[in-house]
Amino acid sequence: MVGPVAKENSPDERVSLLPFLESLKGNKGFEPHRPFIRVTPKGLFVAEKLVNEVLQCYQAWIAAASNGVAQKSLEKCRQRLFDGEEPERQYLIEGKNVLTGFLIPLPIKIPQQYGVPFYLGSLLPTSNYLHPADPLLLAIKGLELKHEKGGVEAHVARRDKSLIIPELIIRNFAQQAKHSRYLQRLYPDITHSLSTSLRVLVGLARRSRTLPKGYPIVVPADVHKSRSRSVRMSGKFLLIEEKGRVIRILELNGRNLSGFLRDELKATPKQHLGSLRLTPKDRDLLGFYESGRIRTSIHARAFAEFSDNIRRTRDPRERFAGWFSAGECFERFASFFQLSQPIEKRKIEGVLNSFGITGHSYRMHGGWIFVMSRDGVVLRTVAKHIRLPGQRRQKG
Repeated sequence: MVGPVAKENSPDERVSLLPFLESLKGNKGFEPHRPFIRVTPKGLFVAEKLVNEVLQCYQAWIAAASNGVAQKSLEKCRQRLFDGEEPERQYLIEGKNVLTGFLIPLPIKIPQQYGVPFYLGSLLPTSNYLHPADPLLLAIKGLELKHEKGGVEAHVARRDKSLIIPELIIRNFAQQAKHSRYLQRLYPDITHSLSTSLRVLVGLARRSRTLPKGYPIVVPADVHKSRSRSVRMSGKFLLIEEKGRVIRILELNGRNLSGFLRDELKATPKQHLGSLRLTPKDRDLLGFYESGRIRTSIHARAFAEFSDNIRRTRDPRERFAGWFSAGECFERFASFFQLSQPIEKRKIEGVLNSFGITGHSYRMHGGWIFVMSRDGVVLRTVAKHIRLPGQRRQKG
């Protein structure tokens, strides 16, 4: 009777890799690389700069052990050794010596028995930890990292002045990255690397410019009222600064913008919101309000689009005089919607097609088009009279 076959990457399957680890002891060609590997209770740690050498060594070992019968590509060797295509980057810290690399998971009972450098401590994943000696961070010019009571502080040199980014802000930015398609598209590893989050933040800080209070843009209500806090802008991001320290960073885009607006509206005095009732944070609907015995629900995306477009308008009757709060923005949104009138799709079809938007019905006020669902939810907001960055002016 044939016994059960060991599944790929099961503990029994990983045991078959131990002979490769044992072969490193007598491999004279591998001798110069020994300082960059460590045998740990959970497997073999390989420093980043040594990964290709280890893969080539494993590839040659497979061919030799099978007398040339078994041949594996380097990509298959990577998947086999590291148990997947994207192993987690980790820190190995020995006093002042810090290595960054990846773990080849192996069932090791006694790390000391393999005759190669061993390490009995715990590895620290770079997704949760940030170390000043990280080679990725040391390579960034104009960046100085300091250990403070609140964790690591990043001091970013600029032409006008230095900006300090505390570790709390770096971690908050990493959390925002988990909800940002924009950041994930540009930096695929940002959701599992604090080092990458900091590298991106440094770039944003250097490119940022201070926004005068007369610049129309939605800001946190407490910043709007503060005399000591300033706002810096870099692309889709706002950096809130106080006395040279970044105390908050906001992405004015996508789900992060919707979440920011919802949180701000929760703290807005009720007199500014009228009958608006906010829904729970995990809902796509921002909330609903009563107008003339008619309940209107608002999708979070529709209000986020309005907040972004209203700051670009050149119409003095619509334009905010400078920084504005989410509450003030909602008052303007509700006013425009209440003044809007139903409009036939054929009259605005060209505009809708240019934005790639469809709905069940439509309402219009001035240049503003509100796209409605079958059950009366405001799904999208289109500003046909406002030219967005990179967009050609539409006719009609």
